[in-house]
Amino acid sequence: MSRKHRGNQPRFVQLFHWEMDNPAYRDLSANARAIYTEIKRRYNGSNNGFIVYSVRQAADELGIGKTTAANALTELETHGFIVAEQRGAFHWKIDVTRERHRPASEWRLTVYHSDRAIGIESKYPTKEFMRWPEIQNTVRPQVRLVSNTGPHGSPSGTRKNENSPSGTGTRTKKAV
Repeated sequence: MSRKHRGNQPRFVQLFHWEMDNPAYRDLSANARAIYTEIKRRYNGSNNGFIVYSVRQAADELGIGKTTAANALTELETHGFIVAEQRGAFHWKIDVTRERHRPASEWRLTVYHSDRAIGIESKYPTKEFMRWPEIQNTVRPQVRLVSNTGPHGSPSGTRKNENSPSGTGTRTKKAV
């Protein structure tokens, strides 16, 4: 089919059988699979590496919580299906080239060639999910531990538990 007639065809999301039969895909949660389909839905053939999708969008579209959506995106990343080309944040308003004003992260699907890469070697699809058992424990989650006691608490980040008879119990919170 020639390029000029493609505009008449309906759009679709392509999931390959070899992709779905992969152990990494089988290990994904239902939320991660749904978000992967939504990210692939935004791929138009020439925007890989520039696919904008935020945790908030995922939560709204799928009817799940923001924490659940964030965990599913992390799961997709650790399994090798997506790569964050540019991380978004609430305080981030403009990129270094001063061209785009997008607070959401920009993703690249590893199954397709990169439209963001400069060199020819970095344009090829990486398909990191095909090596998933090997890369499974190489990406460490970025979690900080924050003390419950505030800025003047104990240096270890824990405090004495007043409810425990011996006072040896400790509580530590995870920062988001």
